[in-house]
Amino acid sequence: MTEEVALLSTVEAARRLGVKPATLYAYVSRGLLSRVRGADGRTSYFDPAELDQMAHQPRTPAAGNGGGPVVRSAVSEVREQRLWYRGRDACEMARTESFEAVAGWLWSERRSQPLSFTSPAEFVDAARSVSHGLPPTVRLLDRIRAIVAAIGAVDPLRADLRPEAVMITAATLIGALVDGLPRQDGGARADGSVAQRLWGALSSLPPEPAAVAPLNTALGLLADHAVTASTLAARVAASARAHPYAAVGAALYTLDGPVESGSAALVHRTLAEAERDGSVAVVTRLLDQNNQLPGFGHPLYPDGDPRGRTLIDVLATEPPHRGRWEAVEQFLATGGRGRPLAPTIDFGVAALTFTAGMPADAGLAILAVARCAGWVAHTLEEYGEEVDRFHVDPPTRRGRQP
Repeated sequence: MTEEVALLSTVEAARRLGVKPATLYAYVSRGLLSRVRGADGRTSYFDPAELDQMAHQPRTPAAGNGGGPVVRSAVSEVREQRLWYRGRDACEMARTESFEAVAGWLWSERRSQPLSFTSPAEFVDAARSVSHGLPPTVRLLDRIRAIVAAIGAVDPLRADLRPEAVMITAATLIGALVDGLPRQDGGARADGSVAQRLWGALSSLPPEPAAVAPLNTALGLLADHAVTASTLAARVAASARAHPYAAVGAALYTLDGPVESGSAALVHRTLAEAERDGSVAVVTRLLDQNNQLPGFGHPLYPDGDPRGRTLIDVLATEPPHRGRWEAVEQFLATGGRGRPLAPTIDFGVAALTFTAGMPADAGLAILAVARCAGWVAHTLEEYGEEVDRFHVDPPTRRGRQP
């Protein structure tokens, strides 16, 4: 702490952080911020340097509104209008590396051996049983939640919270998720990467490498995004030492709301209307109704969401369906009216699901599968010192290596 003469009063400190005084004291009570009491024992003063450091830390949307907690995390951050995964540019990683590699980096930058994103047969059978037993009209997100609960129920090692064991559990979970969803290619179990296997559950088009590449990029781009509400839910569950399936389940239920589920489904339907009715008619209607187009503008990226541009660039190289991609280009050209638009990640994902012939809710399913990687990374942070007390080598799953 600096000398008291350099400290800020409660009102000045709250104004510096852009929060209410009550929120400021909530930070103190949680141990996130220190204070110095005045000579009267009632007045509080705060170090401006510590306040500035807190102001630049990733925070939840609720905290940004002055009412929620601030959570510091090394997993990811938005800085300089870019998304960073443990200090690495997320867009560059998603463009050049597999989703499995991105997930592994989020979980531990020190891990040398790659994880196998496959699951034992009994896990896949449980996932398929619960998923296929639901009516065909059930949303993909609801199927995903059911699968997570089913796998957690049959996993006898779910309470093993050692870091290596949690990473094995996470890879197993993601593998069972993509293999447990009903497939669009006749029900055959697919081999290959997470993106290749998820493709078969979302699209009836052949899983050609060039077509699957944008899906792999989308998964990497969506793997984490600082501390969102769903991520905070996962961390709360993990702070109570709930097992990873419970943490992911808590996050999935929080994800199911308009704040975090995004606008990918709306953009998907908008692109379908533009293909049918023409982009001019659809853009005109949207501007008349709302004076804005869905899928553009992000508060954290005033100059444009780099994730959206990255995914659009990858899609443009070799889109899954050339005719549908032309509809996307026409919509962008019409909406921009000669000015380049800055599509968000929601628009990029919608362009992917639309051109690949996926259902409108596929975008939320892609987000849920991808974000499992980030949620688990945050649960590992929450388990923290508790899991470091264990020194026994973690077990491996039957039929697979760590």
